[in-house]
Amino acid sequence: MAAWLVIIALSAATGFLCSRLLTGTIAWVASALLPWLGLLAWLLYHEYFVPYQGGGASMWPIAQLFAGTVAAGVGLAAYAIFRTKGGSR
Repeated sequence: MAAWLVIIALSAATGFLCSRLLTGTIAWVASALLPWLGLLAWLLYHEYFVPYQGGGASMWPIAQLFAGTVAAGVGLAAYAIFRTKGGSR
């Protein structure tokens, strides 16, 4: 449960930062792509550089499919909320 809170909080923060620092189409793309790529980097780091802890098959592609989609959606939603609510643009 804590992992989901971290994913959502960091994705929302990324969406917020994109709403404040970027404009136009690049902001929409970045607010979805940056959380997705950040999660991918975290998963690949743990897959290839952290010592093996035992267990079954590697499930990082499935984790990326579901958690990456949530991260991108939260980033987009946060961008849309902060862009319209507090936006001077």
